[in-house]
Amino acid sequence: MGFEIVENPLRTIWMPVDFSTGAKTLYEGSIVMSALASSAPAGEGINAIGAAAGASDTTGKAVPFGVVVGFNNATQTYDSTYKGATATSVGSQANQLARDFRGAEGMFTKGDPCLLAKIAVIGTDTILKGRIFNGGYGTALTAYSNTAQSTTGGQITTTAVAQTPVTYNHTWYCRSGKNMGLYRTAYSTSTTAHTFYITWPYDTEVGDSFAPVFLRLGTCLTQFDAASTYIEAQPDLSTNNYIIDVFELHMETSGEEYAIFRFNADQFCAARA
Repeated sequence: MGFEIVENPLRTIWMPVDFSTGAKTLYEGSIVMSALASSAPAGEGINAIGAAAGASDTTGKAVPFGVVVGFNNATQTYDSTYKGATATSVGSQANQLARDFRGAEGMFTKGDPCLLAKIAVIGTDTILKGRIFNGGYGTALTAYSNTAQSTTGGQITTTAVAQTPVTYNHTWYCRSGKNMGLYRTAYSTSTTAHTFYITWPYDTEVGDSFAPVFLRLGTCLTQFDAASTYIEAQPDLSTNNYIIDVFELHMETSGEEYAIFRFNADQFCAARA
């Protein structure tokens, strides 16, 4: 499943899934938006927030609205890739009336056949858990072998990471060696030589294993997949990114890495520059 709310949801509501530019598919755990275009509403329902466009998403200007927790389908459709329920919106009379649906709650009558999603609404104080994958849902982080000893603990050297890191926006976790279990944030922008002001307390030896994520504790840049179901491990953050506030990083178990975070308040400003 995708994102989860761990603290401070605002409320749970039902909303129609957008069909304004064709059918939209959502997944349980998708972060969704109610979009604006040129300061006017875009679409008649929710859609996946998707990947950011522009710095702090100032091109897309998507505002996080909530997380999908269910649909009004009579029989839920399970998606084996995203490990949760999925549904696709419909627009025509025939397609709506052909649906096998159950009544929703709130303002919607029990007989409304449009696709409705149950949304846990989020705000600036809502804390989320986001799984971290490397280029595809379920793909574990890459671990890199150190190829050069550092007797100061100030550097690790690896084969090239996927993208050029942003300074102070990549955290490394030691998977093997004397520093096993420790985290350090790098300031370098090299794809192969990763340097640290707060050094590793023990020498980094040839063969020690390290795994990176392009995140750090505190305020940092990040990117999601197109379906907004996970945090990308090594995205290109130079142009397109969201700003989040990270409270915890957990990289102890390969394939089960995750972050505890909230959206920075700036992301909720629909008319931001």
